[in-house]
Amino acid sequence: MNCNVSECRKTQVNICGQVMRISLRRICKLFLVIVTFILALVLISVTNTERIQTKQIVFTKFVKHEVKHVKRSYRRQLSLQKEQQVVDHIKFQRKTNGVNSVADDENLGKDEIVNKNGKIKQNRIQNVKNVMRKTVQSDIFISVKTTKSNRNSRLDLLMETWIPLAKDETYIFTDNDSPIPENVHADHFINTFCADSHYRQGLCCKMAREYDIFMESKKRWFCHVDDDNYVNVPALVGFLQQYNHSDNWYLGRPSISHPMEVLDRANPGQKLAFWFATGGAGFCISRGLADKMVPHAGGGRIQTTGDAIRLPDDCTVGYIINHLLKVPLTKIKEFHSHLEGLHRIPQHQLSDQLTLSYFNSNVIDVKGYSHEKDPTRSPHIHLSLIRH
Repeated sequence: MNCNVSECRKTQVNICGQVMRISLRRICKLFLVIVTFILALVLISVTNTERIQTKQIVFTKFVKHEVKHVKRSYRRQLSLQKEQQVVDHIKFQRKTNGVNSVADDENLGKDEIVNKNGKIKQNRIQNVKNVMRKTVQSDIFISVKTTKSNRNSRLDLLMETWIPLAKDETYIFTDNDSPIPENVHADHFINTFCADSHYRQGLCCKMAREYDIFMESKKRWFCHVDDDNYVNVPALVGFLQQYNHSDNWYLGRPSISHPMEVLDRANPGQKLAFWFATGGAGFCISRGLADKMVPHAGGGRIQTTGDAIRLPDDCTVGYIINHLLKVPLTKIKEFHSHLEGLHRIPQHQLSDQLTLSYFNSNVIDVKGYSHEKDPTRSPHIHLSLIRH
């Protein structure tokens, strides 16, 4: 009897053990199934999230591309409208002034840009790109380079003609302490203490002072002329209004038909070439470009650069702008020097010219006036333009 009871207990224990083992196996299998199911859900969720993100990225890129395209099209259309407005405005002004032969020019609204390779390409007039006020006469810094020996022969003539029209904008750079002219502000008559010669050292010294004093001002344009230039002030103001002073503009006229070539002192045996605007015709530099010239021109470095390349002031300016800064010279035919045949300029187009000059018998052909009575033609040109 006792044996049977003992055997029964052993049998019950074995059965319970088997049942527990079976239950544990089922629980483990169920746990694995649940874990697998959860992992599958997570994987599906991650995959769907990646797909959604991918679709969102693609959609976002598409939207950005379309927005850029619309903006680009709008800006292009707005730019064309502004350019056309500028051209129409110039045409209207010139027709109003009676200069129909110029107003009907098919190239109106374009300028010739001479790049470093000597090729001329057309470029539309650059109107102010953002909403800002129009350039006015007080935004222009007109520097006149002169010397002691030209005080009576040249400078006095400027005082009697165009300088009174731009008294506040004109700065005269000389090399002596001669009396200040009546039509010039005291602080606008500057003794540079440079050499009173027409050699490289004296010329570059004065140009360096011109540039440095311009940089101290808040003006938009730096326009250099010589003391034998007549400046058509109203025309110059209207001309500069067509350009954005914040951009890089080097406006002038070369005196030679090819780039200036000099020895490259950094590479012996080689030459370098660049364009420059002759100072004898005058040239203008925008504030944006003048700011970029500082490392090569500021603090008297124009003279240092001129000594390094052994060239005069206007060539040195061209070297800095066209060679070092890679900014092209924009060729403006309305700047004139005595190095060209001035008699070829028609009298009815004088009001369109920006600067004029003279040298001995090479003068503007003004009918009715002899060379003996008016050897430079400047007074009569001035009277003619004032009446116009």
